[in-house]
Amino acid sequence: MVKCMVDNKKDKVFWHGSFFEGLQLDLHQYRESLSYDKEHELAKEFLIVDVVVIKKTKDVKIDKDIGQILKGHNLVEFKSEKDSFSVRDYNKVLGYAQLYSSFENVPISDITLTIALTMYPKALENYLKTEMNQMIQAKGNGIYYIQGEKFPVQILENKNLSKENLFLRNLRSNLTAEDAAATAQAYANLKVVEPKNAYLDGIIKANPSAFKEAMFMSAEAREIIMTTAEEIGWLKERDIETARKMKLENIPLDVILKISPLTRQEVEAL
Repeated sequence: MVKCMVDNKKDKVFWHGSFFEGLQLDLHQYRESLSYDKEHELAKEFLIVDVVVIKKTKDVKIDKDIGQILKGHNLVEFKSEKDSFSVRDYNKVLGYAQLYSSFENVPISDITLTIALTMYPKALENYLKTEMNQMIQAKGNGIYYIQGEKFPVQILENKNLSKENLFLRNLRSNLTAEDAAATAQAYANLKVVEPKNAYLDGIIKANPSAFKEAMFMSAEAREIIMTTAEEIGWLKERDIETARKMKLENIPLDVILKISPLTRQEVEAL
């Protein structure tokens, strides 16, 4: 489990850092009441919970659909868009909750488990129905409760969440330009977070074409996107390509330098 970054060889996006930020963004109105602990170690044997959400105010009521089950201590397991969630995975995270209860001295009655993923776990559903006589109950867009466990368990099928949970809903690599613009605009509208974070970094790198197009759809969205675009080199790539075309058209160097932000040395090297 690592911070969101791209593998240069395969352009693989590591989504866990983005999920950690996205979860907080979609629950941002409760930021004064919730704290978040990333990659919480249950033991030295590398038993790590992706996120633990702890209520700082015990009696706070979470009205938002993805957080209605939350109690005092809430374990969240995340699977990115290409990761499946097997019966073995389910039994493992159930065990995490039991271990957390023991290690942290927290009553099991004050614990919940959330499984956030992209691919709905059909095999798990079949196992629970046929082997465990348990049901998965649909509670809303992309939200399912597993009945019959010792503590509340919910599944979040991220891509099917409502637009009220836009940040988790759009945590994937097949966004349209409209999706990208809406995400950047929603981020800008919060006005309570840093202009750069792992969430934006992840989804922009995973959806470069969509976000390049989205930059021209909204001034506020453009400002948010440009902050990250500059950091990951988009603007530099554009400037280099423009200067190269001008050189091929035999435009004088002094003219290119007046237009381009590149240095003389950079232009001469093209």
